[in-house]
Amino acid sequence: MELINEFNKILGAFKIDAQCVNHQQINNYFYYDLKLKNKTKVKDIERYGDELSLALKTPCRPSIKVLHQQGVVRLEFVSPSSTRLNLLDLFTNKGVPNGQINCLLGQNVDGKKVWMDLAQNPHLIVAGTTGSGKSTLIHNVIANIINYNDVDLFLVDPKNIEFSAYENKFSNLEVVNSYSETLNMFNALIETMEFRYERLRAGTAISSFKSIVVIVDEFADLIMQDSTGSLYASLLRLAQKCRAAKIHIILATQRPSVNIINGTIKANFPARISCRVASHIDSKVILDSSGAENLLGNGDAMIRDNFRQMERFQIAYTNPTEICKFFGAHGNI
Repeated sequence: MELINEFNKILGAFKIDAQCVNHQQINNYFYYDLKLKNKTKVKDIERYGDELSLALKTPCRPSIKVLHQQGVVRLEFVSPSSTRLNLLDLFTNKGVPNGQINCLLGQNVDGKKVWMDLAQNPHLIVAGTTGSGKSTLIHNVIANIINYNDVDLFLVDPKNIEFSAYENKFSNLEVVNSYSETLNMFNALIETMEFRYERLRAGTAISSFKSIVVIVDEFADLIMQDSTGSLYASLLRLAQKCRAAKIHIILATQRPSVNIINGTIKANFPARISCRVASHIDSKVILDSSGAENLLGNGDAMIRDNFRQMERFQIAYTNPTEICKFFGAHGNI
């Protein structure tokens, strides 16, 4: 109650006509619920985000959520965690949800595990600046696919750095690097997609086909090389039709500008995860909302998909070296 009273004094000092009605803290996450009075608008709260965080001495601006059913505006704050959340420590056969391509991404601010079924969120965009946790998330997904799922995995690495450790290590994993290799791979997947549709029309059960996941790192680099538009056209054709053929795509980029992640791409990639980005404009490109510019970095992320709206979570850490070592020791290579 004392913290609520203190926060109400802060609101009064900034002449924000609202009342704090609830406060909770769980580990390094805490929030305040505000009831707005009279003609106070949510934008009035957003406008004073910096001042409120300064008054509370928090490491970042709050994430602001409107909880319509509860009639409150929630200000969420996260401080850096003192301990690293390790993905491989979380792997267990207990509590795995029903799903076709399960991925344990990390844990939310309530300490609950965050799962994503790539089959239910067929195409995903991942964005974040250097040090934000974007690469960690990609390796997290790769480890999940190897651990939980019987899936063919295609990795695109234009810089020939991020995925090189996986080459020739896993029987169901292929890495390509150049623009031309990527274009050929997309076209081959289109042929696979069309073949599967022919078999489905002939009566073959969809369960007889193995799921395919394509992960493209630094998508912006490929688009910059795509002077003829051939790669973009192949990607779009694949994304528009391949879900029912059990083919799923993940695009990752450090530069989520509108000329890279345009409206057509976004329409076909309903699931989005953003780590810290450079500006509110970048956040709106990825999440259709601001907020990702205020994340802490180091795996602090927001997810928006078919089942969640702007849920904040901590990405569980892993890297290629420990993935190869772990699954080599467990006989998966």
